[in-house]
Amino acid sequence: MSLKNLSVTHICGDSALKCVDCNEQICPRCFVPCAVGNRCKKCAGRFTSHVLKASPQILLRLGLAMLLLGVAYGYVAPLTLYMPLGIYGYVIEFFLFFTLGKVMYRVAGYKQGAKVITAATGGLLLGLALGPFRDQFIVAVAASGTENPTDPSASSELNYYLVNLAIMAVGLLSSFMRKQ
Repeated sequence: MSLKNLSVTHICGDSALKCVDCNEQICPRCFVPCAVGNRCKKCAGRFTSHVLKASPQILLRLGLAMLLLGVAYGYVAPLTLYMPLGIYGYVIEFFLFFTLGKVMYRVAGYKQGAKVITAATGGLLLGLALGPFRDQFIVAVAASGTENPTDPSASSELNYYLVNLAIMAVGLLSSFMRKQ
């Protein structure tokens, strides 16, 4: 094994994998799977898709849009708390958030990747924390902490908020997930 095959951070050892561009030895720990073969990190960096490259303006625009959506959800959530739709209400909610996720995907300029998901999640969490949802959630947590057998609705309200947050996260962020 020559010195050329040694990586700065670790030794690839007896790996038989080679980069399709520079023919350098790579291991399962350091290779990057690409559309045509495996590449080393240096070569893969040159071929980053335009879909994964998001400018700071796009990330800021997406973060602000998700922040507004999080604040708006704080006003809408109490209205849907006592809807007698059962499981159908959750299905309707998922498709509503999925549609809003497609709108946010368009706001993000159809970009994907870790930076975009981080900006979207951060904006949404900040909007939920700054809006009226924070107070509603704190009240639901406090009410569920008191085990009152005469009021079983306190824990069901907290469960409702947690289920709705999960449905919102999956529906909104599913558009930003990288398809390979």
